Order: sequence, then structure tokens, then C-alpha cells
Amino acid sequence: MIPVDLPVMLLGYMIYIFSEVFLWLFIAGLIALLIPRSRRYMLARRWRFGLLLMLLAAGSLPYIESTHRLWQDWRSHNPRLEHEEVLGDLVLPAGTQVHLRNLEPFNDLSGDPVPYGMQSLDQADFDRTPGHIMGMPVRRLKLAQGHGFATVETLSAHDLAGWNCEPGEVEFRFPFGAHFTFSEWKMHRCTLARGTELGGIVWPGQVEVFSSTTGWEARSEESPATLLGIELRSLNMILDRPYGDAHRWRGYANQPFDFGAIHYPADIQVSCDQGQMHFSLPPGVQALDQRSKTFIEGGQTVVQSLAGEVLGIRTNGSMGVYFPDELIVR
Repeated sequence: MIPVDLPVMLLGYMIYIFSEVFLWLFIAGLIALLIPRSRRYMLARRWRFGLLLMLLAAGSLPYIESTHRLWQDWRSHNPRLEHEEVLGDLVLPAGTQVHLRNLEPFNDLSGDPVPYGMQSLDQADFDRTPGHIMGMPVRRLKLAQGHGFATVETLSAHDLAGWNCEPGEVEFRFPFGAHFTFSEWKMHRCTLARGTELGGIVWPGQVEVFSSTTGWEARSEESPATLLGIELRSLNMILDRPYGDAHRWRGYANQPFDFGAIHYPADIQVSCDQGQMHFSLPPGVQALDQRSKTFIEGGQTVVQSLAGEVLGIRTNGSMGVYFPDELIVR
């Protein structure tokens, strides 16, 4: 660990703060010279105010120098390319604004060399000439090399991994070291158009689809969708392939509804797995069994068939639709 000299660091910080104050006082003095009344007062005492402005100017130099260094460092890490650069499969046209993580070579804690210069690229903005990735015109590329994923902002719709993805952000995953090898990239996330038919329903809002080890998840937070006569928000659906059948789904009721002989309130979790419906009642909320006119207390899950037959009532948490953690936590 590199030792830290706290007193020296504190002294440098205080010099920086006072230098910034001196700069603002110097600017205030120059502005005062533009005001006739203040100018007359200062010119009547020119030696005193002249010396004060000189001292303020000298005292502000550390802040100006530090700010200049920071600006030069930012420009070095964010150059605009003067000519085309080719990094593996990635072609960066002249005029592209790039961000470079490292400018000088060094080794990580394991002693392995860390990419630097253009090889440490983690963002490219194609604000003058669109870039092209996998045949798609793109506006922006963000790379997380160490984490193995890239986000591309596309300018047109494209078919990716069997999905018809809308223009906008598309996320890819790739193995370590394959950040410039597009043949190793796998589509992980994109957005489908409004009105997409998926899992037997038409989704009124845009749908995000995510890959997983077991298939794909479709997710919509934008507009409620109606499934089996139930209006649902925050709908998640698991499919084994693009535009395939829905194996599991989960959402929240947007309004009260009847399913079979049971009347349910709004805002409860509704899920389906292996042909069974699960209606989870939070504590303090009741459902009404309209056959016996009795209430089903909160903290329980009602299990029904797709036809509405009541199959059982169980305590919340003892069963339910399984959604992999990697799909729920982004």
C-alpha cells in the first residue's frame, strides 16, 4: 500500500481552496474596475489596490495550474480521432469522440499488463459519422472490458438472436479479452416494439427482453397488459426461445378482478407456473370466495387451475413461480 502523508495532503488541499478564493476575489476586483464609482475609488488608491490585485493574481496561480492540468488530462483521455482507427472488428471513423481508460502501460496486482491507449477504449461517440457494429449503424458504444459486456445505441431496427430489436440500446455479453471480436458477442438485452405479440398476448408498451441460462425473459414496466382477463403491470414472462411459448410469468394486478369463483383485490402478485395460477395476498389484504361468501386472509397464496378451479391455499413463501436471480437483479 502506498503511504499517505496526511499533513502534506491537507496542506495541498488548503492551498487549493485558498487559491480558488483568491481567483474569485481577483475576478471581483476586475469587475469592480468596470463600475465607474468603484473605479474612481480604486484609482484614488491605485498603489494599494494594484498591489492587492497582484497578490490575488499570484495566489490564484495554483488553482489555475491545477485546473489546466485537469483539463489537459481530460483531453488526453477523451480525444477526437483525426483519422480512422481499427481495433479488431471495430472501425472508428475520423471525428469519433473516444474515452480511453489508461494512457500509460502498467501491470495489475497479479502482474499482468493492463490495456492502455486505444486498447483501453471504453466509450465511443459517433456524433459526426455513424459507426457500424455487426452491420448496424450506431450512435454510441460503451464497453466494460473487465466485466464482459457492451452497450450499443443503434440507429435502426435489426434482427438479433431471433428478436426484432427496435432502435436504441442493445446490450451484448462477451468472453474475457473478446471486446473487439464481434463474433464472440452474444445479445443479452434489447427492446421490442409496442404491440409485439409474445406469449399469447399483445404487449401494448415496449418490451425489454433479456437472455438467461434457461432462455429469455420478457419484461414490461411501461403499460399494463391483459392476460387471462387480468390487467397486469410489471409483467415478467419466461420463454425458452425468441417468440416462443410462455413457460412462466408474473405480474401485479392493476385493478380488482374475478378468477373463477374468487374475487381478488388490486395490487396482488399474480403468477403462473406449469399450468397453475398463484394469487399471493399480502398481509392485511383479503380475497372473497364467492361460493361460500367467506374471506381468504392475507399472507396466503391461492392456487387455481387455468380454468379457475381452486386447487389449494398455502402460506406465502412456501411456493410460487421461480424467477432466476440474474433476471430480477440487473
